[in-house]
Amino acid sequence: MNYEFERRAVAFLKRIEGMTPCSSRQQAYESLLAHWHAVESCYLEDKAALDALLRKKMTPENDWHCLDCNPCYWQSPKAPEIRVYIHDDGSIVIQRLGGSRDGGILFALNSATPAFASLHEPDSAGLAHAAHATVCPPSLLSKM
Repeated sequence: MNYEFERRAVAFLKRIEGMTPCSSRQQAYESLLAHWHAVESCYLEDKAALDALLRKKMTPENDWHCLDCNPCYWQSPKAPEIRVYIHDDGSIVIQRLGGSRDGGILFALNSATPAFASLHEPDSAGLAHAAHATVCPPSLLSKM
């Protein structure tokens, strides 16, 4: 992974550690974007680039995948080993892909409004909602 991106990713993960749970996909996206903007503002002096970052939408053109599924995910061509999943209920999972010792879940946040009260009890990994995700149909997965 690019060292500069890695440094920013670590700063981002530290920043979102105490993030307030979200109740929708859009709210989770906007919250993550605001936190990423705050990190980028420490590295970029170009105000136009920072403003453009805040206007980014959750679209395939901006490296978002499976937008009609639950969860959708972001995977940058610059850092394909990092994937950000956002569930419809606002749950967020950030994962490092690959089989290395550094792989695994980097961050997980349950939804503020779980679908079922019994799911609101977080498990030890904070992934109470992951088992209830709607998996993308194979036809969509083949397009990735």
